[in-house]
Amino acid sequence: MRKIRRTAAALAVMTMLVLTAVACGNQEPEEKTPTATPVSEATPTTEATPTAEATPTSEATPTAEPTDAPATPTVTPSETGEAVYEAKYLGVKDYGEPDTKKENIAQFLYRFSIDGSEKIYAIDNSAEDADDNLLYPIQNKLKEGYDYRITVKDDVVVDVTEIGEAAAAYEPVVKGTPGEKTLINFIKTSMMPVGTTLYVYGGGWDWQDEGSAIQARTLGVSPDWVKFFNEQDENYTFRDKDDNADLRDPKTSYYPFGAYNEYYYAGLDCSGFVGWVVYNTMETESGKDGYVGSSTKMAGKLADRGWGDFSRELMLPSENSDQPNMISATGEVPCLKPGDVISIKGHVWISLGTCDDGSILIVHSTNGHMSRTGQPGGGVAIGAIGLSEECEAYKLADAYMSKYYKEWYRRYPARLCNPDTYLKLESDAAGRFTWNTEAEGGLTDEFGVQNMKPADVLKLCFGE
Repeated sequence: MRKIRRTAAALAVMTMLVLTAVACGNQEPEEKTPTATPVSEATPTTEATPTAEATPTSEATPTAEPTDAPATPTVTPSETGEAVYEAKYLGVKDYGEPDTKKENIAQFLYRFSIDGSEKIYAIDNSAEDADDNLLYPIQNKLKEGYDYRITVKDDVVVDVTEIGEAAAAYEPVVKGTPGEKTLINFIKTSMMPVGTTLYVYGGGWDWQDEGSAIQARTLGVSPDWVKFFNEQDENYTFRDKDDNADLRDPKTSYYPFGAYNEYYYAGLDCSGFVGWVVYNTMETESGKDGYVGSSTKMAGKLADRGWGDFSRELMLPSENSDQPNMISATGEVPCLKPGDVISIKGHVWISLGTCDDGSILIVHSTNGHMSRTGQPGGGVAIGAIGLSEECEAYKLADAYMSKYYKEWYRRYPARLCNPDTYLKLESDAAGRFTWNTEAEGGLTDEFGVQNMKPADVLKLCFGE
């Protein structure tokens, strides 16, 4: 079977050389855009401190003048016919066109700039896992606008190595410790990308949209996320300018048109974020199996690992239902604890606990943030679930984002999330995961974090 697959892959590569390239126009991956955070819902947000001031970018895809002239190899072609070039990756040819979609991946062609001229190559897709699934190892390394040393044989790229100056390491405001299996470390780790990582649909998933990207299986905040954040400004939009589908333009968008994740490396979506947090809490080295998966099923999957309990219960009867900022007028109040992971239909978020007034402090990656110029984008930030901006959770989110994440806050106000969507379990797979701090292999809680109020959790995280 594997031999047949490899033969088919080889034929597909040869076909690519004679067919017109297809571009990304993907059938949207299931459950990536949170239904809980619609792009039309404007809610205040707060910000974080990037390594440098943001520089506006208008084009998603760099361009170079196409030419048929042969490129000059950096290394003389060997007897095998391979040549090595230094090149800048420019993206999939015909990105955003109707036929450039996942089902036509075998026909994709790729754009590179070599010596200032654009060259078009196919990519070798013969690498497979033990179950004969294609791995796309080259595509999972390529990032638009980055420089590579590429090896080409018969107009097919067979290997790539990223070159150029390494991005400066980002120093998070709050730092977690890889492999420290404590509840406070899980929460500290969730804070690390806050305010410097934008929402990218499919961000944290691999290029083929089936599992974890390299960045989501790497320890620490990815320099790629910080670089992308610094290249954008308050006019960044995750898909549609002015939240208007009529203004959708694949040529200037980072949305994965075509059902494959061309911009997997640039930021994080909700499940990419939580998957990265779990990886950086549980693992001590990069490159192992990742934790990114369906947002709606993520809470249940964590429970399946034996790390805690899964429940469909988010609310409990309250003795103080007359408080003005209570989540519910029916006499119920959230029972969510710090560190809980909540999956709703199409979205997943991490609880930082329930305030005395029933509002909830959370951390998540969402496209529901409206920037101060009215663009739906957002990303990883501390937010609140409550009835008004007078609730305690919103005041905490606003205070901490404005104090510690100034560039983010300049672009985004703090976000107040709607309880009617964030506390609604529309899918049978959705629910709440709570860490069992006595479970073997799970997280311990020597600080008693699960019983803390959000204000105390933040003070512990930020060393106040």
